[in-house]
Amino acid sequence: MWKFLVKNQSIEVLEREVLADHQIQYVQFRFTFDGDWRRFHKVVQFTQCDETYNIVLGIDDSSLYLPAELHVGAAKMSVFGYDTESDTTVRATTVPVTLNIRPSGFVGDDDPPIPPTPDLYAQLLKKIEEAGHGADGKSAYEIAVEHGYVGTETEWLASLKGEPGETPDMSEYPKTSEVTTIIEREIEAATGDFHSHANKTTLDRLTPELMHELSGLQQFEDRTQYEIQTINEELLTLNAQRHTHNNKDVLDIITQEMLDGIASAERQAHTHHNLTTLNGITDSHVSRWEEAYTAAMNLNERVGVNEGVFERFKTEILYDMQGCRTSISDILTRLSAVETELSGVETALADIVEVTT
Repeated sequence: MWKFLVKNQSIEVLEREVLADHQIQYVQFRFTFDGDWRRFHKVVQFTQCDETYNIVLGIDDSSLYLPAELHVGAAKMSVFGYDTESDTTVRATTVPVTLNIRPSGFVGDDDPPIPPTPDLYAQLLKKIEEAGHGADGKSAYEIAVEHGYVGTETEWLASLKGEPGETPDMSEYPKTSEVTTIIEREIEAATGDFHSHANKTTLDRLTPELMHELSGLQQFEDRTQYEIQTINEELLTLNAQRHTHNNKDVLDIITQEMLDGIASAERQAHTHHNLTTLNGITDSHVSRWEEAYTAAMNLNERVGVNEGVFERFKTEILYDMQGCRTSISDILTRLSAVETELSGVETALADIVEVTT
């Protein structure tokens, strides 16, 4: 069951449930009316897409069933009422509440037909008929005797008859046939120019498919408003319950003096052996430490850069050294060959020396 409070021109949701489609005479709405609403003749109006459903509450009724014709999507509900005892027309209205109807998953064969919601006129006739079946009231003659009339009922009935009236002269008024001629000649001829304004081309492009898309956008807007409204109500509920936990009594007795005492105790928390050292730390010390930290970070960054350069140089040096090793090995091979050649020359020279001698 949903419960609402109608006050001034607003509808406040007191209790809510999930709404699903395909229900018939199941979801009940109950209203509480405040102030002038109690004496108004009230009607609850539901709208969805291009359809409108009105349910008459009258003066005394306060509950109704959700119209079965409402389908999946957003629907709006509002209340309006009339003061039937006022000499002037008084009509009260409310800001609509958005209802989000979800799919129920119901699938059935040979579904029973949904009973249509009676139109407003039929409901009013029913209310009048129900009122006519009540207890018999006083006759008009009896009411007149309360108001001071003296005389018999026959005399009272005779007093209700007035003097014969005069037959009005209708010669100056047009006849029905003349009015019909004017309509056919003037009004119907002008219907072809109804869309002669600047946006006629735009209106002509409004196809049923486009109107369906626009309806979908409206449904999205209504559903979003409903979800925002739901979130706001949940936040209000959480806000009202935020101190309902176990230590609420403790929180309630915490005063500003207690908070000031806690702050003072925090300022005196360093009463241990190094309090003198901590108290000697000045802003100048902190500034120098920050400068030293910044310099260390810069140095660390430069060292990192230099390490990269060093690694690159190291790689190049190792490469060059490997090349040198290859060259030295080649030179040693060549020197060995030269030594071999020189050993033969040395032997030949020795022979030459011996011959010469």
